[in-house]
Amino acid sequence: MSAAPQEGQTERIEPDLQAVSFRLNNELYALNVLDVQEIIKPVPITIVPLAPIWIAGVINLRGQILPLIRLSQRLGLHNQDRERSTRFIITRHRERRIGIIVDQVLEVLRLYNDNLEPPPAHLEHREYIHHVSKEKRGIAMILNLEKILTHSTHSETPEEAL
Repeated sequence: MSAAPQEGQTERIEPDLQAVSFRLNNELYALNVLDVQEIIKPVPITIVPLAPIWIAGVINLRGQILPLIRLSQRLGLHNQDRERSTRFIITRHRERRIGIIVDQVLEVLRLYNDNLEPPPAHLEHREYIHHVSKEKRGIAMILNLEKILTHSTHSETPEEAL
């Protein structure tokens, strides 16, 4: 049980959600920090024949072979060329690690429920978005990693595609 703050001290308020923010096609997105295992600089990618366009291939990360997806194409966005700021976000999904290519990783956002809104009702694929948040850098869409990796609108899940 925590004691009440002493005079002159401020109570520390913990965020309701922490999310790793990143740029994708110049838009601001984020993933729950609990879904992110690590962030790495790009490593060589091995192309997988006949894989869907949104599967970039596989990478060797410290001896483990991981699928790597092009998040921009998985979300139906234009694919941009890799740049110096490109990063691979290694996520953990159902005890399996999957890499995601993003244009630039920014920071960990500390989000509070009063700043989080549900995605607009008129969006066609709103199941991919958990929340929308107004941030200093713009509107951040907090993505639903579970739906992105398992929803079959795009033909197959990463597990089925490889």
